[in-house]
Amino acid sequence: MKIPSVLNTFCVALAGAWTGIWLGGRVGFVPSANAQSPSAPGIVSTRALEVVDAGGHRQILMTTTPEGSPGIWLMDKNGRARLNIALYGDDNATIVLNDENERAVQVLRTMGKQAAPVLVMKSRGMDRIVLGVNWTGPKDEPFMVFYDDQGTKRQVFGKY
Repeated sequence: MKIPSVLNTFCVALAGAWTGIWLGGRVGFVPSANAQSPSAPGIVSTRALEVVDAGGHRQILMTTTPEGSPGIWLMDKNGRARLNIALYGDDNATIVLNDENERAVQVLRTMGKQAAPVLVMKSRGMDRIVLGVNWTGPKDEPFMVFYDDQGTKRQVFGKY
């Protein structure tokens, strides 16, 4: 399994980005969250950033989703997305772990205006366990459900 290699690449890229921001702050080139112009001094803008290995194979992709939200995808040695970090269109965050066929096997995300945490565990593309805090019902009410092999929802506690 080459996850440590991809993770090392990601960590090095992240460390480089933070170092660049830190150094930029030392010389007066700190990118502003409100910067509108891609041609502003000290800002590099692109629609997508792709990190490739020595053979030119995509390892990391940073871009926006079709709905315009930011995302980062980490690829395996076969070019398949195995880890996704993104925002949904409503600005809720998600981390998705995928299998070798790019099907989600575990999803950690936030839901609703209060960004309630929800964890979904999947098997063969089907939800199997959903655990979280209800974002529509009573404030902070936890819930847990599981789905049997036929897809029938079984409530363990709370409401989902």
